[in-house]
Amino acid sequence: MRVVVVGGTGNISTGVVKALLQFGHQVTIFNRGLRPSRLPNGVRRIVGDRADRAAFEATMQAERFDAALDMICYTADDAESDRRAFRGVRHLIHTSTVCTFGGPLADAPADEGTPQRPITEYGRNKQAADDVFLAAHARGELPVTIFKPAHTWGPGMIVIRQLGFDRRWLDRVRRGRPILISGDGENLWSYCHSDDAGVAYAAALGRERCLGQVYIVTAPRFTTWREYHERIAAALGHRLTLVEAPADLLIAAWPENTGLLGSQARWNQFYRVDKLRSDVPEFRPRISLEEGIPANVAWMEQAGLLEDARTDQTEDHLIDGIDRLWREHGLAR
Repeated sequence: MRVVVVGGTGNISTGVVKALLQFGHQVTIFNRGLRPSRLPNGVRRIVGDRADRAAFEATMQAERFDAALDMICYTADDAESDRRAFRGVRHLIHTSTVCTFGGPLADAPADEGTPQRPITEYGRNKQAADDVFLAAHARGELPVTIFKPAHTWGPGMIVIRQLGFDRRWLDRVRRGRPILISGDGENLWSYCHSDDAGVAYAAALGRERCLGQVYIVTAPRFTTWREYHERIAAALGHRLTLVEAPADLLIAAWPENTGLLGSQARWNQFYRVDKLRSDVPEFRPRISLEEGIPANVAWMEQAGLLEDARTDQTEDHLIDGIDRLWREHGLAR
C-alpha cells in the first residue's frame, strides 16, 4: 500500500517505518523536517506542520494514501483533523499510550479492558483522541486501530531510569557512582524495543480483524526496576550499586528529576499483550536490553544527550543525607 506516517523520525516511528518497508509498503513521512532522519533509503518526505490544519488536511487528501499511521496525534483536535485529512483511507493506525490507564492500575497486569483513569494531562488528552477515533470508526467514517505502547526504547529515545528522563545517570554508572531507586526496586515495569514494536504496526496494517480494535503494545515479559537498572549496567560492562528510598521522599526532595516516578513508575506498570499476539502473530519481541542498550547509548552520545554526571551533585548529596531525609519525612528506615 501507499502509506503515510505522520511523524516518522522519532523513537517508535523509526521502528515502524523500517518494518513497513520490510513488509513491502511504499512509505512517505510527513513532518516538519526538524529532526535528523535515521531511516533507510526509499522513504519519501513531505515537509509540513500538522498544526497548520488546513494545509495538512489538503495535502493528505490530495495524496490519496491507502493507509495512514499517526505517531504524533496528542489531542482530540489532532484526531478531528486526522478524521478530515484521511477521509477515504483503507486503514488508520493511531498511536495512543498506556498512560490512559493511569498511575495505580485498576488491574495488574492491565489489559485492553482495564478501566482507564489517566492522571496526567498527556494521558487525558490521548484518551480524548482515542474517543474521537473510536466514534468515527463506529459511524463508519474511518477504519481505525488504536495502539497503546508502553515504554518503547531504542535509538531516538534516551535510556530512562525509574526516576525519570535523566541524562546523567548512565555516566554515574560508568564512574561507579550509586544511583537512587524507589522503594525496594521490586515494582514491575513493561518495555519493548522500538524495532519490535514496529513489526506490530506493520503487520496489523490492512488486517481486517484489527479494525476497530485497541491493542497494548509491549513485550510480554516484564521486569522489576532493580533488574532493569542492573541489566543496563551489565550491558555497559559495569556493576551497579542501588540506594533505596521511598517514592514520596524522592519526589519531595528532587522534584525536577522524578517526573516519571511521580506519574507512573512508583506503581506497578505492567501489561498483558495476549490480544495483540493473537491477532498479530508476527509480533514476537526479541531485542533484549543486553543486545540493544549499547546502540542506544551510542546514539545518545552521538546526539549529545549523554551528560557528564559531575555537572550536578544533587544525587550524591541526597544519597549522603539519606538517613536524614528519611527522618525529615517522618519515615522509618
